[in-house]
Amino acid sequence: MANNNQQEQRVPGFACPQCGRFIATSITELLSATYLQCPFCHLQLHIDRRQSSKALNALAKVEAARLNVEKKSKFNR
Repeated sequence: MANNNQQEQRVPGFACPQCGRFIATSITELLSATYLQCPFCHLQLHIDRRQSSKALNALAKVEAARLNVEKKSKFNR
């Protein structure tokens, strides 16, 4: 049985800065949401798109590459 730390390593996300619990998210959600909310303490984390533009652009490239690999792997089946 996997412990929480191992499980968190497989699921994208981060620790809530308020309660410390794990907030699962995805690249798609980070690119499209204006905020994320901790499902445990309900803290809202607003995404400053201007200040985070370099990181968001890098995430968009990662997501595009992931989708490209997924598309090609389905084509090769």
